[in-house]
Formats: sequence, C-alpha cells, structure tokens
Amino acid sequence: MSFPIATSPMQGFIQQRLGEAFPDASVEVRDTTGGGDHFEVDIASPKFAGKSRIEQHRMVYAALGERVGHEIHALGLKTRVPG
Repeated sequence: MSFPIATSPMQGFIQQRLGEAFPDASVEVRDTTGGGDHFEVDIASPKFAGKSRIEQHRMVYAALGERVGHEIHALGLKTRVPG
C-alpha cells in the first residue's frame, strides 16, 4: 500500500497507523486547515463489512488511539466497504 506524501507529521502518523490497522484498505487523509490538527479521512476496507457506521468509526478511532481529541483536534470520517 502506498500513500500520498504527508503534509504534516500528524497526517503521516494517521496514514501509517490506519495502514497498519487496515492493511487491505484504501486510505486518503487530508489536512483540512493546513495546521496539522484537523483532518478528513476516507477509508474503504473489507474489515467494515457487516459493521454499522458507528462500529466502523469506532474501529478507526481505536486504531488512532488517544491522539484523537488531543493532537488530532478534529477528524471527519468517511468509512465504507470497497466496491
């Protein structure tokens, strides 16, 4: 899996952590303000099959850990099953 070049260290962290947690996923991370703390993530993973949207989001939050709400101040998520 390859990722676009990160524009901030936190964007790189998000890409790496989600790539490790969802190795078969398509992941796109955008820094929405350029400040390195507001992001939008679009992730499509087979691991989301049969899961509700809330369960999918919880899986992403779990992969990112305690940084959500701290270093990651805002996180917009679009989760889906590929295809």
